[in-house]
Amino acid sequence: MANTAEKLNDQEPYGTELVELNRVEQALAELRARHGNVPDYSTPEGYKAGKASIKELTGYRTGTDKARLAITKPHRDFIERVNNYGKSLISEIEKLEKPHRDAKQAADEAEQRKKEERIARLRERLDREINSYLDTAQGLDSTALADLYDSALDISTGDYFDITAEAEDAKANVINTLRDMHAAALERERLAAEQAEVEAERRRLREEAERQEAERAELEELRRFKEQQEAAATAVTAPADDPAQQVTYAAPSDTPEWIGFDPGFDEPQAAHVKEQSRWNEALADLIDAGLDTQSAHAALTAIAAGDVRHTAFNQGV
Repeated sequence: MANTAEKLNDQEPYGTELVELNRVEQALAELRARHGNVPDYSTPEGYKAGKASIKELTGYRTGTDKARLAITKPHRDFIERVNNYGKSLISEIEKLEKPHRDAKQAADEAEQRKKEERIARLRERLDREINSYLDTAQGLDSTALADLYDSALDISTGDYFDITAEAEDAKANVINTLRDMHAAALERERLAAEQAEVEAERRRLREEAERQEAERAELEELRRFKEQQEAAATAVTAPADDPAQQVTYAAPSDTPEWIGFDPGFDEPQAAHVKEQSRWNEALADLIDAGLDTQSAHAALTAIAAGDVRHTAFNQGV
Protein backbone atom coordinates (compact mmCIF):
# COMPACT_ATOMS: atom_id res chain seq x y z
CA MET A 1 0.00 0.00 0.00
CA ALA A 2 1.41 3.37 -0.99
CA ASN A 3 1.95 5.87 1.79
CA THR A 4 -1.19 7.98 2.10
CA ALA A 5 0.63 10.94 3.62
CA GLU A 6 3.07 10.98 0.73
CA LYS A 7 0.19 11.03 -1.75
CA LEU A 8 -1.48 13.89 0.07
CA ASN A 9 1.79 15.80 0.25
CA ASP A 10 1.91 15.71 -3.51
CA GLN A 11 -1.75 16.67 -3.94
CA GLU A 12 -2.76 19.15 -1.22
CA PRO A 13 -1.23 21.55 1.31
CA TYR A 14 -2.53 19.62 4.35
CA GLY A 15 -0.54 16.42 3.77
CA THR A 16 1.97 17.11 6.55
CA GLU A 17 -0.83 17.12 9.06
CA LEU A 18 -1.57 13.47 8.29
CA VAL A 19 1.82 12.11 9.40
CA GLU A 20 0.44 10.81 12.67
CA LEU A 21 -2.31 8.96 10.92
CA ASN A 22 0.24 7.64 8.44
CA ARG A 23 2.07 5.91 11.30
CA VAL A 24 -1.14 4.08 12.16
CA GLU A 25 -1.56 3.04 8.56
CA GLN A 26 2.01 1.68 8.51
CA ALA A 27 1.23 -0.36 11.66
CA LEU A 28 -1.90 -1.94 10.14
CA ALA A 29 0.06 -4.71 8.38
CA GLU A 30 1.65 -5.80 11.64
CA LEU A 31 -1.69 -5.52 13.48
CA ARG A 32 -3.41 -7.73 10.90
CA ALA A 33 -0.64 -10.29 11.26
CA ARG A 34 -0.90 -10.42 15.05
CA HIS A 35 -4.64 -9.98 15.52
CA GLY A 36 -6.20 -11.09 12.24
CA ASN A 37 -7.20 -14.49 13.64
CA VAL A 38 -9.60 -14.69 16.60
CA PRO A 39 -8.32 -17.17 19.25
CA ASP A 40 -10.49 -19.72 21.02
CA TYR A 41 -11.77 -17.70 23.96
CA SER A 42 -13.04 -20.87 25.65
CA THR A 43 -9.47 -21.90 26.48
CA PRO A 44 -7.25 -20.09 29.01
CA GLU A 45 -4.51 -19.51 26.48
CA GLY A 46 -6.92 -18.26 23.83
CA TYR A 47 -8.74 -16.06 26.34
CA LYS A 48 -5.43 -14.50 27.50
CA ALA A 49 -4.22 -13.90 23.95
CA GLY A 50 -7.58 -12.40 22.95
CA LYS A 51 -7.53 -9.91 25.84
CA ALA A 52 -4.06 -8.79 24.77
CA SER A 53 -5.31 -8.25 21.21
CA ILE A 54 -8.25 -6.21 22.43
CA LYS A 55 -6.04 -4.04 24.60
CA GLU A 56 -3.57 -3.27 21.82
CA LEU A 57 -6.28 -2.66 19.19
CA THR A 58 -8.23 -0.43 21.56
CA GLY A 59 -5.13 1.66 22.16
CA TYR A 60 -4.55 2.10 18.43
CA ARG A 61 -8.27 2.97 17.85
CA THR A 62 -8.53 5.60 20.58
CA GLY A 63 -5.15 7.06 19.70
CA THR A 64 -6.11 7.34 16.06
CA ASP A 65 -9.38 9.10 16.96
CA LYS A 66 -7.53 11.57 19.20
CA ALA A 67 -5.12 12.28 16.39
CA ARG A 68 -8.04 12.87 14.02
CA LEU A 69 -9.68 15.33 16.37
CA ALA A 70 -6.39 17.15 17.00
CA ILE A 71 -5.65 17.45 13.31
CA THR A 72 -9.16 18.65 12.34
CA LYS A 73 -9.76 21.02 15.28
CA PRO A 74 -8.27 24.10 13.56
CA HIS A 75 -10.23 23.27 10.48
CA ARG A 76 -13.41 22.72 12.42
CA ASP A 77 -12.92 26.01 14.21
CA PHE A 78 -12.38 27.68 10.88
CA ILE A 79 -15.46 26.06 9.40
CA GLU A 80 -17.49 27.27 12.36
CA ARG A 81 -16.18 30.82 11.83
CA VAL A 82 -17.02 30.56 8.15
CA ASN A 83 -20.50 29.30 8.90
CA ASN A 84 -21.23 32.03 11.43
CA TYR A 85 -19.83 34.71 9.18
CA GLY A 86 -21.76 33.44 6.20
CA LYS A 87 -24.99 33.24 8.17
CA SER A 88 -24.61 36.85 9.33
CA LEU A 89 -24.09 37.96 5.75
CA ILE A 90 -27.06 35.93 4.59
CA SER A 91 -29.20 37.56 7.28
CA GLU A 92 -28.27 41.01 6.05
CA ILE A 93 -28.98 40.06 2.46
CA GLU A 94 -32.36 38.62 3.45
CA LYS A 95 -33.26 41.95 5.04
CA LEU A 96 -32.79 43.52 1.62
CA GLU A 97 -34.42 40.66 -0.25
CA LYS A 98 -37.54 40.20 1.90
CA PRO A 99 -39.30 43.48 0.96
CA HIS A 100 -38.82 42.62 -2.70
CA ARG A 101 -40.22 39.15 -2.18
CA ASP A 102 -43.16 40.50 -0.16
CA ALA A 103 -43.96 43.07 -2.85
CA LYS A 104 -43.69 40.44 -5.56
CA GLN A 105 -45.92 38.06 -3.60
CA ALA A 106 -48.53 40.80 -3.13
CA ALA A 107 -48.47 41.55 -6.85
CA ASP A 108 -48.68 37.86 -7.71
CA GLU A 109 -51.61 37.36 -5.31
CA ALA A 110 -53.41 40.39 -6.72
CA GLU A 111 -52.94 39.08 -10.24
CA GLN A 112 -54.15 35.66 -9.14
CA ARG A 113 -57.27 37.21 -7.61
CA LYS A 114 -57.93 39.10 -10.83
CA LYS A 115 -57.50 35.90 -12.80
CA GLU A 116 -59.85 34.00 -10.48
CA GLU A 117 -62.44 36.78 -10.73
CA ARG A 118 -62.08 36.80 -14.51
CA ILE A 119 -62.48 33.04 -14.64
CA ALA A 120 -65.53 33.24 -12.35
CA ARG A 121 -67.15 35.78 -14.69
CA LEU A 122 -66.32 33.62 -17.70
CA ARG A 123 -67.86 30.58 -16.01
CA GLU A 124 -71.00 32.56 -15.21
CA ARG A 125 -71.15 33.52 -18.86
CA LEU A 126 -70.58 29.90 -19.85
CA ASP A 127 -73.55 28.82 -17.71
CA ARG A 128 -75.68 31.62 -19.13
CA GLU A 129 -74.76 31.16 -22.81
CA ILE A 130 -74.04 27.42 -23.11
CA ASN A 131 -75.23 25.32 -20.18
CA SER A 132 -78.57 27.18 -20.16
CA TYR A 133 -79.47 25.34 -23.37
CA LEU A 134 -80.17 22.29 -21.23
CA ASP A 135 -82.55 24.27 -19.00
CA THR A 136 -84.33 25.65 -22.07
CA ALA A 137 -84.68 22.14 -23.49
CA GLN A 138 -86.80 20.89 -20.60
CA GLY A 139 -90.37 20.14 -21.71
CA LEU A 140 -89.81 20.89 -25.42
CA ASP A 141 -91.20 18.71 -28.18
CA SER A 142 -89.05 17.15 -30.89
CA THR A 143 -89.43 20.08 -33.31
CA ALA A 144 -88.33 22.67 -30.76
CA LEU A 145 -85.48 20.41 -29.63
CA ALA A 146 -84.29 20.09 -33.22
CA ASP A 147 -84.23 23.89 -33.56
CA LEU A 148 -82.38 24.22 -30.26
CA TYR A 149 -79.87 21.58 -31.37
CA ASP A 150 -79.18 23.49 -34.60
CA SER A 151 -78.66 26.65 -32.56
CA ALA A 152 -76.22 24.88 -30.22
CA LEU A 153 -74.09 23.84 -33.16
CA ASP A 154 -73.37 27.54 -33.82
CA ILE A 155 -72.14 28.29 -30.28
CA SER A 156 -68.79 30.12 -30.41
CA THR A 157 -66.13 29.27 -27.81
CA GLY A 158 -63.30 31.38 -29.22
CA ASP A 159 -63.60 34.23 -26.72
CA TYR A 160 -63.62 32.29 -23.45
CA PHE A 161 -59.84 32.80 -23.02
CA ASP A 162 -58.75 31.14 -19.75
CA ILE A 163 -61.56 28.55 -19.88
CA THR A 164 -61.69 27.85 -23.60
CA ALA A 165 -61.25 24.13 -22.96
CA GLU A 166 -64.13 24.18 -20.43
CA ALA A 167 -66.33 26.03 -22.92
CA GLU A 168 -65.58 23.48 -25.65
CA ASP A 169 -66.37 20.62 -23.27
CA ALA A 170 -69.62 22.33 -22.21
CA LYS A 171 -70.64 22.85 -25.84
CA ALA A 172 -69.94 19.21 -26.67
CA ASN A 173 -71.97 18.11 -23.65
CA VAL A 174 -74.90 20.35 -24.66
CA ILE A 175 -74.89 19.06 -28.24
CA ASN A 176 -74.72 15.40 -27.17
CA THR A 177 -77.42 15.87 -24.53
CA LEU A 178 -79.76 17.69 -26.93
CA ARG A 179 -79.23 14.97 -29.52
CA ASP A 180 -80.23 12.33 -26.96
CA MET A 181 -83.21 14.40 -25.76
CA HIS A 182 -84.40 14.88 -29.36
CA ALA A 183 -84.21 11.14 -30.03
CA ALA A 184 -86.10 10.43 -26.81
CA ALA A 185 -88.76 13.02 -27.67
CA LEU A 186 -89.26 11.49 -31.12
CA GLU A 187 -89.74 8.08 -29.55
CA ARG A 188 -92.20 9.44 -26.95
CA GLU A 189 -94.20 11.23 -29.63
CA ARG A 190 -94.25 8.14 -31.83
CA LEU A 191 -95.54 6.02 -28.96
CA ALA A 192 -98.07 8.72 -28.02
CA ALA A 193 -99.32 8.90 -31.62
CA GLU A 194 -99.67 5.13 -31.75
CA GLN A 195 -101.51 5.14 -28.45
CA ALA A 196 -103.80 7.92 -29.66
CA GLU A 197 -104.58 5.92 -32.80
CA VAL A 198 -105.35 2.87 -30.70
CA GLU A 199 -107.59 4.88 -28.38
CA ALA A 200 -109.34 6.56 -31.33
CA GLU A 201 -109.97 3.19 -32.96
CA ARG A 202 -111.29 1.77 -29.71
CA ARG A 203 -113.56 4.79 -29.29
CA ARG A 204 -114.76 4.51 -32.90
CA LEU A 205 -115.50 0.81 -32.49
CA ARG A 206 -117.26 1.45 -29.19
CA GLU A 207 -119.36 4.26 -30.68
CA GLU A 208 -120.11 2.16 -33.76
CA ALA A 209 -121.21 -0.72 -31.57
CA GLU A 210 -123.38 1.61 -29.50
CA ARG A 211 -124.88 3.14 -32.65
CA GLN A 212 -125.63 -0.27 -34.14
CA GLU A 213 -127.13 -1.43 -30.88
CA ALA A 214 -129.30 1.70 -30.73
CA GLU A 215 -130.43 1.17 -34.33
CA ARG A 216 -131.25 -2.46 -33.64
CA ALA A 217 -133.19 -1.48 -30.55
CA GLU A 218 -135.03 1.29 -32.42
CA LEU A 219 -135.79 -1.00 -35.36
CA GLU A 220 -137.03 -3.66 -33.02
CA GLU A 221 -139.20 -1.11 -31.25
CA LEU A 222 -140.47 0.18 -34.61
CA ARG A 223 -141.39 -3.29 -35.81
CA ARG A 224 -143.07 -4.02 -32.53
CA PHE A 225 -144.96 -0.73 -32.79
CA LYS A 226 -145.91 -1.55 -36.40
CA GLU A 227 -147.32 -4.89 -35.34
CA GLN A 228 -149.28 -3.20 -32.54
CA GLN A 229 -150.62 -0.56 -34.93
CA GLU A 230 -151.68 -3.17 -37.48
CA ALA A 231 -153.37 -5.12 -34.75
CA ALA A 232 -155.06 -1.95 -33.52
CA ALA A 233 -156.20 -1.04 -37.05
CA THR A 234 -157.70 -4.48 -37.44
CA ALA A 235 -159.48 -4.05 -34.14
CA VAL A 236 -160.91 -0.65 -35.19
CA THR A 237 -162.47 -2.10 -38.35
CA ALA A 238 -164.26 -4.83 -36.36
CA PRO A 239 -168.11 -4.56 -35.83
CA ALA A 240 -169.06 -1.93 -33.28
CA ASP A 241 -171.32 -4.31 -31.40
CA ASP A 242 -168.41 -6.61 -30.65
CA PRO A 243 -167.15 -5.48 -27.22
CA ALA A 244 -163.95 -7.46 -27.69
CA GLN A 245 -163.02 -5.36 -30.76
CA GLN A 246 -163.81 -1.91 -29.29
CA VAL A 247 -160.50 -0.10 -28.53
CA THR A 248 -159.75 3.42 -27.42
CA TYR A 249 -156.54 5.01 -28.85
CA ALA A 250 -154.34 7.92 -27.86
CA ALA A 251 -152.03 9.69 -30.31
CA PRO A 252 -148.33 8.76 -29.77
CA SER A 253 -146.25 11.60 -28.32
CA ASP A 254 -143.79 11.39 -31.23
CA THR A 255 -146.43 11.50 -34.03
CA PRO A 256 -145.55 14.11 -36.72
CA GLU A 257 -147.64 17.28 -36.69
CA TRP A 258 -149.15 16.57 -40.10
CA ILE A 259 -150.48 13.17 -38.94
CA GLY A 260 -153.35 12.87 -36.50
CA PHE A 261 -156.78 14.27 -35.85
CA ASP A 262 -158.84 15.19 -38.92
CA PRO A 263 -162.20 16.88 -38.06
CA GLY A 264 -163.63 15.78 -41.39
CA PHE A 265 -163.85 12.18 -40.20
CA ASP A 266 -166.42 10.77 -37.91
CA GLU A 267 -163.84 8.55 -36.18
CA PRO A 268 -160.65 10.68 -35.75
CA GLN A 269 -158.86 8.20 -33.56
CA ALA A 270 -159.18 5.43 -36.13
CA ALA A 271 -157.90 7.78 -38.84
CA HIS A 272 -154.93 8.71 -36.66
CA VAL A 273 -154.07 5.06 -36.18
CA LYS A 274 -154.19 4.47 -39.92
CA GLU A 275 -151.99 7.48 -40.67
CA GLN A 276 -149.46 6.44 -38.01
CA SER A 277 -149.48 2.92 -39.36
CA ARG A 278 -148.74 4.17 -42.91
CA TRP A 279 -145.86 6.34 -41.58
CA ASN A 280 -144.32 3.44 -39.66
CA GLU A 281 -144.76 1.07 -42.58
CA ALA A 282 -142.96 3.49 -44.89
CA LEU A 283 -140.22 3.98 -42.27
CA ALA A 284 -139.82 0.24 -41.85
CA ASP A 285 -139.62 -0.24 -45.65
CA LEU A 286 -136.84 2.39 -45.92
CA ILE A 287 -134.88 0.67 -43.15
CA ASP A 288 -135.42 -2.70 -44.85
CA ALA A 289 -134.14 -1.11 -48.07
CA GLY A 290 -130.77 -0.42 -46.36
CA LEU A 291 -131.10 2.98 -44.66
CA ASP A 292 -130.24 3.36 -41.01
CA THR A 293 -132.97 4.58 -38.68
CA GLN A 294 -131.84 8.21 -38.62
CA SER A 295 -131.53 8.39 -42.42
CA ALA A 296 -134.90 6.72 -42.87
CA HIS A 297 -136.56 9.27 -40.56
CA ALA A 298 -134.89 12.15 -42.42
CA ALA A 299 -135.88 10.83 -45.86
CA LEU A 300 -139.49 10.17 -44.89
CA THR A 301 -139.85 13.58 -43.23
CA ALA A 302 -138.48 15.28 -46.36
CA ILE A 303 -140.91 13.37 -48.57
CA ALA A 304 -143.85 14.18 -46.34
CA ALA A 305 -142.86 17.86 -46.30
CA GLY A 306 -142.71 17.95 -50.10
CA ASP A 307 -139.00 18.63 -50.19
CA VAL A 308 -138.29 15.65 -52.52
CA ARG A 309 -139.35 16.17 -56.13
CA HIS A 310 -141.57 13.65 -57.92
CA THR A 311 -142.55 11.94 -54.66
CA ALA A 312 -145.40 12.31 -52.24
CA PHE A 313 -146.50 10.64 -49.06
CA ASN A 314 -150.00 9.15 -49.23
CA GLN A 315 -151.65 10.12 -45.97
CA GLY A 316 -154.79 8.23 -46.83
CA VAL A 317 -157.17 11.20 -46.64
